[in-house]
Amino acid sequence: MRSIGIVSMFLAITLVFTLTGCGISKDKYESLLNEKIALEEKLNIAVKSKDALKNEYDNLLKEKMDLATKVETLANEKNALKGEYDKLLDEKITLKAEYDKLVAETRK
Repeated sequence: MRSIGIVSMFLAITLVFTLTGCGISKDKYESLLNEKIALEEKLNIAVKSKDALKNEYDNLLKEKMDLATKVETLANEKNALKGEYDKLLDEKITLKAEYDKLVAETRK
């Protein structure tokens, strides 16, 4: 018996809410629904913009890594060329000293 009373009370409350609505006017409900839809559209645009910026960031990061590799390669090449230049300069100085020595000997 008690369960029938609880069920009938629940049905009565449900009937009252169904007949009277949930206490919000239809105009207010529709305006809030339209606002929700507009906010969802703005959110979708913001998410697409975020994704586009993320892709651009990833591309820039890849480009940065490529440039860093090129800079490192160029630095290594520069150091190799500097080593060759120093070797040639030392050889030039040695040859100049030998040349000056030979010139000095021939003048005697």
